[in-house]
Amino acid sequence: MQKRLKTGCCLVLLYAVFTLISSAVRVVPQVSGLRLEAMLSLPYGLIFGRLGAISAAFGSALALFLVGANLNQIPLEFLAALISAYLPFRVWQGMKSPQEPRLALYDQRTVTMFVILGLLAVAPMAVYPAVGAEIYQVVPFSASFFKILLPTLLFTLAGGFLLYRKASAYFFAGKGEALWRRLEDKKTTTRNMAVAMLRITLTGLFLAAGLALMVPPEFHSKVVEYTMGVFALLLLVMTGF
Repeated sequence: MQKRLKTGCCLVLLYAVFTLISSAVRVVPQVSGLRLEAMLSLPYGLIFGRLGAISAAFGSALALFLVGANLNQIPLEFLAALISAYLPFRVWQGMKSPQEPRLALYDQRTVTMFVILGLLAVAPMAVYPAVGAEIYQVVPFSASFFKILLPTLLFTLAGGFLLYRKASAYFFAGKGEALWRRLEDKKTTTRNMAVAMLRITLTGLFLAAGLALMVPPEFHSKVVEYTMGVFALLLLVMTGF
């Protein structure tokens, strides 16, 4: 328990630092920073499971509180960080095989799986703040979605890939393996559930992109608000926390 608490505190502080740095560059004023912290989503989730996801959520909330973010924004970013780390973990738990219990990046197949899981991580990080901005009449969804999506995609897939490759080697087969085995999250997911979560998340992400392209960026839209609000709720439900 003590090891779990210490590791969790370290993960919270690291995520908070990344978020603080990210907040210095606002890609959408009053809504989103540079999303540098997105590169932590897959390493946190795939290596630490629920511990990593909870740490990401509290790290995000802590950083936003310190920078004086809008109180409406903090719970949305809390959920975005939580789901972004945990949803890929749940899907991987259902897709993995007994011969390959951990995701190690060593060939085209495993890198492709990482990219797919990365898209799952991107969805809540892009949708939650954009939907929140729409609901609270800060910025229309169409005006903010792609500005949040693109840096999130870049940092999740590029930065996240480099970070996960190093971290997974350390914790799965290096000096950190003993610690990882003590903290390993053994929560399981059925293959059918994993496939369903994968399909729903990717469909919702492409739907969000379609709505952002179709609705003029200067307009708030109830259709977007309700559609993406339902999708955001589905993302939360699917985590099964």
